[in-house]
Amino acid sequence: MAAKFGVNVTITAEAARPITIQSITPIGIAGTYSTLETGLHFFGSVTDAKEKLKELAGAGTLIKAVQAICDQAVETPIIFSVFEGGVDTNATITAARTAIEAFKDAKAEFGYRPNLLIAPEFSDVDVIYNALISAAEKLHATAIIDLNSASETLATTKADNFGTRRAIITDPYVKIWDTDATPNAYAFYPQSPFIAGLIARVDGESEYGWSDSYSNRTINGIFGTSRNINFELGEDCEADRLRSNHISTIIRESGFRAWGGETTDQDSIWTDLARVRVFDRISEACQQGVLYAVDKKASELFFAKYSVEQLLQNLTGSKVLIGYNVYWDDKKNTQATVTAGKFYLRIEMQNNPIVKVIELDFVYKDSWSENLLSSINK
Repeated sequence: MAAKFGVNVTITAEAARPITIQSITPIGIAGTYSTLETGLHFFGSVTDAKEKLKELAGAGTLIKAVQAICDQAVETPIIFSVFEGGVDTNATITAARTAIEAFKDAKAEFGYRPNLLIAPEFSDVDVIYNALISAAEKLHATAIIDLNSASETLATTKADNFGTRRAIITDPYVKIWDTDATPNAYAFYPQSPFIAGLIARVDGESEYGWSDSYSNRTINGIFGTSRNINFELGEDCEADRLRSNHISTIIRESGFRAWGGETTDQDSIWTDLARVRVFDRISEACQQGVLYAVDKKASELFFAKYSVEQLLQNLTGSKVLIGYNVYWDDKKNTQATVTAGKFYLRIEMQNNPIVKVIELDFVYKDSWSENLLSSINK
């Protein structure tokens, strides 16, 4: 309480607040493990998760998923949602669905919200992949779903079941060296944990890695695919046809590489996963960045807008964006909304697009014939 006499002091700030964008990519894995209690479990890194599973010496789907992520040489927070898998298929599906729905409580419990959601060895089931998509919608995350199709035709047919910016669908399974088998042997395994680990790796490669695509990057720990995927540069091929149908696949080109990065959204603007994730990260950062102005006097709005502008200017200079506009929306801000304390800030921006196709036009011309004639007449 201010004194009635003497000199009172107040300290305030009239400046832009730094807005930081989350650079880590927590991965949520729904799966089974016989010696781990059902429910949510948090680990600060992939290594911690792997060591805990080895210590418990159980069996289930989580151990291979964690190994696949480890193979991508990434350290990122891991959130398990463990459920019991049994001989009753319907009971297992119900348990898996419940486990996926539990991811919505992760932030309240651990302070981290999964950015990527996977359920390897289960996500090809319609009930489970629908649960993954639903959870991804709630969490503003990306679900990575495995089709496990026996042919290109079947994969394309299955792809018609999807239509969301919140999911990447992968096909086919990949060939791995199964160290859990006795004796060790090659086996076929879902792509989803490999792609999740790859995305997290790309996100962490630079300050703005989250604005890049995971496509056309080598994947560690795989030695083939469950069916051969034909890929020929500049020619019609299965890899390109799958990608045209929004299916992320694997090509063999200087190693095994991811080939995809397209969502199944009906709106072509949001079929680019990189664009979806750029808008997600920036919008979430701006939400957090201007939260301080809520329940303050409206004069703080000037600095809230300034804070957003400073972030977008930085992102433009860093080549994440190629342009932006920030202004108070005169069409929505009315006397009534001002009285209600509600203000609309419009933010327009364009991300630096991901290159999908390069056309090389080779043209024969005889313009240099004189050079040849001059050289042979010497």
